[in-house]
Amino acid sequence: MKRPVEFWRNRFSEQQTHDIDWQPEIVDYVCVNGCIPLSDSKYAEEFYELLCDEAVEFNYDTIWELGDMPILKDDVSYWNWAKTESDAYNELVEAGFCVLPWVVNNWIQSPIKTLYYSQGSRPSCMGHADAFAYHSATLTSIARGMPLQYNPINAIYTWAATKNGSLSGGQTVSAMAAGANKFGHYTIESVGNDNINYVASRQREHAEEAKKHQSAIMFLSGNNATLADEIMLACHAGLAVACGNSRAVSGSAIDKNGVKVATLGGSWAHATAFAGYRKVKGTEYVGWINSHGPRYKSSDEGEPADMCWMDKKILTDFSQSMRSYGPPYAVFPESKWNQDRSIVPMVKIPFPTNFRF
Repeated sequence: MKRPVEFWRNRFSEQQTHDIDWQPEIVDYVCVNGCIPLSDSKYAEEFYELLCDEAVEFNYDTIWELGDMPILKDDVSYWNWAKTESDAYNELVEAGFCVLPWVVNNWIQSPIKTLYYSQGSRPSCMGHADAFAYHSATLTSIARGMPLQYNPINAIYTWAATKNGSLSGGQTVSAMAAGANKFGHYTIESVGNDNINYVASRQREHAEEAKKHQSAIMFLSGNNATLADEIMLACHAGLAVACGNSRAVSGSAIDKNGVKVATLGGSWAHATAFAGYRKVKGTEYVGWINSHGPRYKSSDEGEPADMCWMDKKILTDFSQSMRSYGPPYAVFPESKWNQDRSIVPMVKIPFPTNFRF
């Protein structure tokens, strides 16, 4: 059952009033506890259950034809589609097509040169994880032949809208998913590119335009043992995933295959995103994206210094605490169409120099 936007605004307002008395933890000038775990939120489970109550069976061909973007079920139809898309991705790589979002961003001469960026001391990691997933899924879709227009979005506006305009306190995974689906996203063309501050009048003025940039949301249903597989499959199929967890990334290192991978250590209460897939000498990797700035020195493969790769072992370790923050969600982005879907040409975007396979 679809509920009107005003229903969700009221629930967000109640959440902001009644959730925990939260204090920020700032480490090296960035907030590391902006994602609220289920145990500290009165409303996180309710948001999740309300969204699941609206979920429809997965049908990729009709996602963009249902008016408002839907909540999708993680069902057999999705798994079959994802496996087909993963095979298609493998064929693209073999033919020399690169669909990594940061490469696509540079190739299309995007209005923003930095695809990922820092949240600073704002507790807005959930908004940034969602925005990075939306950015990445849109760009990957364009490279794979979808006639989407890329309109970069401002990470703080939808996040602030889910908090009744407040810039203090964190946010839950499920509430952010609801905001991305119900409110949509605010383009930098409309509200500017300041991702630290927020102007309430701009949010109100561009609310209807933001709804043209909603995300279809699909919560990943895997348990602690299978969640890594679901994230890997979603990214392999061209989607992006937003999540919260408590296992921190402490830095990066170059592994035996010459790939820059995340090193884990310490803890946080933080939201991040996944986008991009690759296989090097038989080892599978997904791209992990943070909002703490360029602190993971870029390797000779040209990926942003705001991200690292994770292989299955690292990802499994990293994902163990995700369920305690609510299920991660995969993003299917909404955008304006460039032209009829049937005549969009595939552009062969080359892989970066030194990229390993």
